[in-house]
Amino acid sequence: MAFHPAALVKLLPLAVMIPGAYFGRGQISLLDDDLRIILDSLPYLLCLGVMLMSLQFQRGRLLLAAISVAVFYWVVQSYLQTSLNRNTDALRAYLALSFALPVMALYLLLLPERGIWNLQGLIAALGFILLGLACIELGPWILGINDAAISYTPNSNDVYMLSKSASILAGLTALVGVVLLCIRNEEIEAALLGAILPIYIALAFLHVEYISVSMCIAASLSLVWGLLRSSYSMAYRDELTGLPGRRALNERLKMLGKSYSIAMIDVDRFKRFNDTYGHEVGDEVLKLVASRVRSIKGGGTAYRYGGEEFCVVFPRKTVEATLEPIEKIRDGIASYNMSIRNRSKRPARMKEGSRLRGATRLGSDQVSITISAGVAARSPEHPDPDSVLSEADKMLYKAKRRGRNRVAYAS
Repeated sequence: MAFHPAALVKLLPLAVMIPGAYFGRGQISLLDDDLRIILDSLPYLLCLGVMLMSLQFQRGRLLLAAISVAVFYWVVQSYLQTSLNRNTDALRAYLALSFALPVMALYLLLLPERGIWNLQGLIAALGFILLGLACIELGPWILGINDAAISYTPNSNDVYMLSKSASILAGLTALVGVVLLCIRNEEIEAALLGAILPIYIALAFLHVEYISVSMCIAASLSLVWGLLRSSYSMAYRDELTGLPGRRALNERLKMLGKSYSIAMIDVDRFKRFNDTYGHEVGDEVLKLVASRVRSIKGGGTAYRYGGEEFCVVFPRKTVEATLEPIEKIRDGIASYNMSIRNRSKRPARMKEGSRLRGATRLGSDQVSITISAGVAARSPEHPDPDSVLSEADKMLYKAKRRGRNRVAYAS
């Protein structure tokens, strides 16, 4: 299981939105009545926008999160604008929200994305609704209140209002969210965390003036940002390898200057490798090659071109400047011994496997793969990115004809 600490960078927008929302609430009192009415409605409008976009992009978890933020804001505005010490119903609602926040957030964090308009998506939504109803009924009792007695009463004069149990639950949920973000490295996890923290702050400091509207705006904006970022990743990033995809490459080619080189890289005999070991192992090969190509030096940016082909763009580099980093990648992949775990995909007859095999067999469960590459640079003969890309592709097949596992370039 891969762990991506760098994914925590996705939380940086929180460092801007949450403090901005907290300190910006002090300016709300300076607004005229009409602007305040608009501001009071803004969390609903933002959540509605997230819901509509989530339906469009099949983002079930963000849809449920947006509904939750809107419901939370409505409950706070409708039932919690009073002293919790004097109103038992308001206290029960507060404790229900305090329990529901971490529990339902944990559900959304652990839930895989299954879309919306399918059986799994509908079951996930139904489970979320049932969990919410259970939190409403059980939350006040679990956190210390029932019909007979009130054992915990938040004091409106306290700086921090959440009970210890609710705080521990919220802290554990946030920790799980951070771990999942580092494992999955996806924008949705960051967006959900970005919605959880402002809601937590709103609950913990409910007595602070304008805290609910400012924090719900921050939570809604986090969902909007996560939805836009995840949609961008879906459109521009290859799901299997994590590299930028063909669309991102096309955009990059439009922005290149007058000096650049392009390398085309292809996995040798990949089709035969797939036929021998199966597509599951073939996918692992592509991930391996992508991980090596992603780390290429010399200022190159790697893209998945399609199938087993990769493209590396070197802005402001000559062909000669790109050869050393590409050779290092080629040599590193050729010298890597890959373990084969999917043995059921191998041919039953050893001779058949030897005939089909597209990689060098090292042992009963190890193979070595190789790549070939072609490089070309912008020149008077190749004045635009498309022609340079075409020339690099020709050099790639020249390397193939020369025996594979080598780099050919246009001089």
